Amino acid sequence: MTVQNILRSTKWVEIPTNLSIAELMNDNVSNTSYDKIIYEDALTGKTATYGGFRRQVRQSAYWLQHVLGVKPGQKISILCPSCIDYILVVHAAWWIGAVASPINNSLHRKEIAYAVDLIQPDYLVIHDSLFETVPKALELCQKRPPRLQILTLGNGHSNWGSFPTSAILNAQEALFPEEEQAFSLNGQDSSKTLSAILLSSGTTGSPKAVMLSHYNLISAIYQLRADNPDNWRGSQREIFFPPLSHVYALYVCMTGACWLGAYVCLMPRFDLEVFCRLMQDRKATLARLVPPIAKLLAENPSVQKYKYASLEYFSCSAAPLNAETAGKLRKVFPSVALCQTYGCTELSGPCVQSGVRDKALPLSAAGTLIANTEMRFVDLDGADVGSKGPGEVTVRGPNVMMGYKENPEATANSQIDGEWYRTGDLGYIDGNGFLVIFDRIKDIIKYNGFQVSPTELEEILVKHHLVDEAAVCGVWSEKDLTELPRAYVVLKRSISHSSEDRIAHAKSISIFVSGQVSSYKQLKGGVVFVDALPKNPTGKVLRRVLRTERERFERGGITAKL
Repeated sequence: MTVQNILRSTKWVEIPTNLSIAELMNDNVSNTSYDKIIYEDALTGKTATYGGFRRQVRQSAYWLQHVLGVKPGQKISILCPSCIDYILVVHAAWWIGAVASPINNSLHRKEIAYAVDLIQPDYLVIHDSLFETVPKALELCQKRPPRLQILTLGNGHSNWGSFPTSAILNAQEALFPEEEQAFSLNGQDSSKTLSAILLSSGTTGSPKAVMLSHYNLISAIYQLRADNPDNWRGSQREIFFPPLSHVYALYVCMTGACWLGAYVCLMPRFDLEVFCRLMQDRKATLARLVPPIAKLLAENPSVQKYKYASLEYFSCSAAPLNAETAGKLRKVFPSVALCQTYGCTELSGPCVQSGVRDKALPLSAAGTLIANTEMRFVDLDGADVGSKGPGEVTVRGPNVMMGYKENPEATANSQIDGEWYRTGDLGYIDGNGFLVIFDRIKDIIKYNGFQVSPTELEEILVKHHLVDEAAVCGVWSEKDLTELPRAYVVLKRSISHSSEDRIAHAKSISIFVSGQVSSYKQLKGGVVFVDALPKNPTGKVLRRVLRTERERFERGGITAKL
């Protein structure tokens, strides 16, 4: 099929099609010194050098292959706070051709069980803080892998095995031969070989397992660097706080920094004071933000206690910054460029970025296409509407996922014309050639960069003894600069509807949901009681109507706002 109105990147780069990620990491593209520190743990002060980390990867891979018996293609899931050893596990898996599958360590045990059921890992590497959570979570699995082996990072627990951490590897260096070769894809098509599985809700429905190939992840860092080398260079330095289970970390910490030899200081949890001090002391050249953190940097007076002499630019993602916050941020950091990024898990990270070069970037714009990327805009029927749109953003490129694991229907629904990924976002190209995202046609809620599935929350809500029907939508909060999940609930007819009782009902419902999901999925947007939910003739709830006609449904006020 011939497609018109295709927007193409102005830059194209040759991307290898027969390399594994492990083979690529052997290329010292920035001529990095082997004794340069590239990773540091913010809390412990533990560090890893460019050469030392690669040696530890080979040692860990040898142990996985020859002691544990891990084979190419087997899946290793990781639940752990951000730390160097987390990244070590991922690269060791890649070195022997295994598949790395990060899972958010803050998930509720029911969510962990769902992830295990979906991914079906052969090995589960966990942090010691999850000793009690993981066994309880596995008891909730519907189809727990029969030979699942649990490993801990370092100390071991009960009858579980222990993954050799970098400290252990350094003490036992002689046990691991240097001649072990990286998993090779020479003569093979790297786009057909799975390298990572990440959880994503896609455009609709419950979380899905996104399959990313070696070619996908290699392409992403090639594309980003070729498009904007000032933003992707070995001399960059940053303090990274998002969880390592996020696609953000996959292309920044796991592949990008390791390949370029760039410095990353890992924060397992965000603390403004610590973040600012580290940016000063570690001479950070960039800071990756989400809108709520940008708001803190723009408004909290403690930020100005520190000096940021090396800071060149901010890169904000997850949602556009509003003009007020962006203006305040620029006043506090007048010499720091404000850049944006747009993408998703299914695209192995970003497909659009701006950088220090884009001095005229409007506050509402995300940037321009990265190298080797094509984009088109379509209406609800899939017909092209042109780059001025508005229309659904669809993307084609080497970074587009292999598909959703064991879900061909969802994979097919995510595509148009067989190869274009449908993002579910509405956008257009402005007069300066920048992408502007102004709405989403998909139902997924984005809370501080995390994806929240309305379907998942609705399935929990209807199990509450007071609830007859429920629909969940995202509502934008100017205060928090993010979307918040809000529940619209129809109470059962036998339930009292007095004002006093409604407050108690809302509190009960909120607590019920909070007890079954992680913190970012809680009903922070409140509970709204309605007489009926808007539906189409076939009975499907129209969340779009709830969003566009909120005032009509919220006359009774919002209760139990958390």
